[in-house]
Amino acid sequence: MKKQRGYLLVVLLFFCVGCKKQYPHYDSVPQVEFQDVQLACNDSDFLLRFSFLLHDGDGNIGLEPIDTVAPYVGEFQQNFYAYAHSIEDGETTDLPYEFSYRIPRLREEGNDKFIKATVSVDVTIARGVFSYDSVYFTYFIYDRDLNKSNIDTSAIVVLP
Repeated sequence: MKKQRGYLLVVLLFFCVGCKKQYPHYDSVPQVEFQDVQLACNDSDFLLRFSFLLHDGDGNIGLEPIDTVAPYVGEFQQNFYAYAHSIEDGETTDLPYEFSYRIPRLREEGNDKFIKATVSVDVTIARGVFSYDSVYFTYFIYDRDLNKSNIDTSAIVVLP
């Protein structure tokens, strides 16, 4: 009987160890990876939806509505930044358009689990101001510790 209990214990230990979920390790500095951009148009605007994969090892992504005092002022008042670039006759030009947005808080205070999520950000561009036919965007985010992610590049968007 003792021998059977010993075997049962060994089998249970192997089962528990074998079933332990292995989580990936992500750096505490966020990483972004472009996934998709979708274009919709109406009579007055271009509507772009950027989707990117976000990895953050300590899960401190996003701003609360009350995050309006230091250090979340100036450049850090927003946490998503995108810059437009045009392509005309094979030449790339940096455009004077900056798009910024506040990604809301994704985890509660004290929850330091990693984040792997797809984030989508909508950008509206007035047709009358934006006369380019092909554009792409470079973008990055900040986490709550003000760590800047890598800078990634979207696909080229051909505007009608």
